[in-house]
Amino acid sequence: MIRYLIIILVLLFINNCGFKPIHQITETDSNFSNYTVEVQNSVSREIIDELNASFIADGEINYKAVISVNEDLNPLIINTNGTVAKYRIEIEINYQLIQLDSGDVISEGTTRGFAQYDTVDSEVSNEDTRKSMTKIAAKNAFQIMSSRIQSSILK
Repeated sequence: MIRYLIIILVLLFINNCGFKPIHQITETDSNFSNYTVEVQNSVSREIIDELNASFIADGEINYKAVISVNEDLNPLIINTNGTVAKYRIEIEINYQLIQLDSGDVISEGTTRGFAQYDTVDSEVSNEDTRKSMTKIAAKNAFQIMSSRIQSSILK
């Protein structure tokens, strides 16, 4: 009898640990993804692909995010013979969130995404690695930007 009571108490304790989500998305949150993204400058195909994968406008569009994307490739480790052993990719996004009804700027800011990669002997492998790391850095920057924009919209 006591064993059953202890098991029930342990199960109740684990079940009611107190976790409650801070943000909960419901179907009534009509303005969760109701903005489009417009890129002001020319960027690489990898960044455009990641942008298209990250932002899907759904329903009525009330906002527009105007962004400018800068991509930097910096050598981190340079060998004694002058070749580069490691690169760092930085994607910087400057954005403005504009409400379409009034044309007012709701939010603006800068986000950054980073990635690093080691070079190998093959130029083909280096280029493939650079492209995949560019996508990762862009995805990180877009996620931060999206989070900031959504918090601006939900205020």
